[in-house]
Amino acid sequence: MAFMVSLSLSFYLFTTTGETIQKSYQMNSNTDNNIHSTLKDPIVYSVSGAEVRQSLYQIREIGVDIEVNGILYSKSLDPTVLNVSSINLNQYFTPTYIRDSTGLLTLLQFN
Repeated sequence: MAFMVSLSLSFYLFTTTGETIQKSYQMNSNTDNNIHSTLKDPIVYSVSGAEVRQSLYQIREIGVDIEVNGILYSKSLDPTVLNVSSINLNQYFTPTYIRDSTGLLTLLQFN
């Protein structure tokens, strides 16, 4: 009985694998090799004031200093005592990532 069950399952496995390979071949043969995707125009990435505040609350986990509209928040600050009331939650900020010569993130600016 076990032999018949395993034989049936293996037949099903081989059948479905063959169908999958056949469909993959058909999909690849139907693609036009003359069409190449290109990079899209970059969009201006922005974050909300709420996301900036959340970043400040996670400043220790991020491990870098954060500057918001010219105000520098040190990574050594206690996020529970930060006064972030000057950051408008409805304003959108453009982040700038400042890195050192090794590529290590050293400062995160929101303007």
